[in-house]
Amino acid sequence: MNLIRMALGWLVGIALAGTVSLPLHWLALVAGAAGVGVVVVDRRWRWMALAALCLALGGIRYHVAQPLLGPHHIEHWAGADEVMLVGSVAEEPRRDDTGQQLVIAVAHAGPDGRLVPAEGRVLVRAPPYPPYYPGDRLQISGRLTLPRTAQRPGEFDYRAYLARRNIFVLLNRPTAIKTLAAREPAWGLAQISQFREQCRRTVLRLLPEPQAALAIGILLGIQAGLPEAARAAFATTGTSHILVVSGWNFTIVAAALAALAKLTRLRPWPAFWLSLAVMWIYAGFTGASAAVVRAAMMASLALLARTAERQSEPWRLLLAACWLLTLVNPHTLWDLGFQLSALATASLFAFGKPVERWLDGVRWLAYPALASVREALTATLAAQVLTMPLMLYHFGNLSLVAPLANILIVPVVPVAMLLGMAALIGGLIWLPLGQWLATIAWLPLSWITNTALVLAQPAWAALAVPSFPLWLLLAGYALIGGYWLWRRPDREDVRAA
Repeated sequence: MNLIRMALGWLVGIALAGTVSLPLHWLALVAGAAGVGVVVVDRRWRWMALAALCLALGGIRYHVAQPLLGPHHIEHWAGADEVMLVGSVAEEPRRDDTGQQLVIAVAHAGPDGRLVPAEGRVLVRAPPYPPYYPGDRLQISGRLTLPRTAQRPGEFDYRAYLARRNIFVLLNRPTAIKTLAAREPAWGLAQISQFREQCRRTVLRLLPEPQAALAIGILLGIQAGLPEAARAAFATTGTSHILVVSGWNFTIVAAALAALAKLTRLRPWPAFWLSLAVMWIYAGFTGASAAVVRAAMMASLALLARTAERQSEPWRLLLAACWLLTLVNPHTLWDLGFQLSALATASLFAFGKPVERWLDGVRWLAYPALASVREALTATLAAQVLTMPLMLYHFGNLSLVAPLANILIVPVVPVAMLLGMAALIGGLIWLPLGQWLATIAWLPLSWITNTALVLAQPAWAALAVPSFPLWLLLAGYALIGGYWLWRRPDREDVRAA
């Protein structure tokens, strides 16, 4: 329990330092006092000192992570008529139907070709072709602008959002982009990105649309290409979570690896290292977002606990993953995908068993043939307890058909993922083999897309919820947390979830 309190204190400290701007010297004083308290206070109250110490350390970690804008920072060139940049692609580009977003780590900049040393990162909106990869050195010309700030309280602050990614300047319409001959080493990221692009093109040759775009999203984590009608249907039916790589994908991968290890009679520790390598390669292959890394970290910790034959406490695994992620980058705490992923996992732990007991009272779900339906409905309803308030706050969309849509779609996703992966591997080896396998994978992919399109048709499928302030969101979570603490679930419920 102390480990859980310490992790929660760390996360709260980061959140407070990032929202109310706690001064660094105050946090240092709290850390010093709490450190003394850990040594001198009574054992019964030592947990409070430990939690306060972790809270202060989390705030200090946030302050340490803040970038320093020196005299050569690229932000000083914002607003000039036209500036030339020379730098390298620092991250996996985000591609969509209209272009690609490049994060450029600037090395030199200046007007009229007069380059001087510079530093900082710029978000460049480039045309879709030619594609660029991490490590590419580019020479870009255009006008630098500052991101837009929030115009009124509660509005999305784009500048603050980008600042948490250490980006302070935009270049939306470059007048020229030139690839330089020299390439900086990117520790294999360029090769992974190129192979990922090759896989995307292979899937496009194997499957028609929108099945190809769905397979690319499920397998590769690339969201571009899905028709707008299909994207809106998934949002309306509350099934957009299947379009991104998440913990569900790692559960499928882990289950497939466990079955393979059992079939080949591989010993536990060699099977552990093989599974660990495959999962983290898959995490890097799909873009390594905060939610993906959290899911991979959770799966790795659970796999380690099982291999070492120790009981894996789910809350400790979740908080350990969150702590490690925020230790590396405290700004991860503000990533919406990470927030939804972590809340969905916590909601399953907290409310999975109560929802399952409630559904046991529904007669038509008691038949053994409907076991997969009952499991999908349990996971859907339990996960929405904590994720729905946040989704309503950000998107204002309440899906009334989400339970039915998840019942019909979620059990088919593992089949679509495994068959799609088989078709992709076959297509990479020999295109006719991949085309033959793709005819089988087309069936579950078509079921998923057509089910979402049909269920999104009624006008009452989703309701628009008016925007509400942040304090109301926090009050809602306080009520949910108070109810969960009041009902005091036992450890069997938590482990069973």
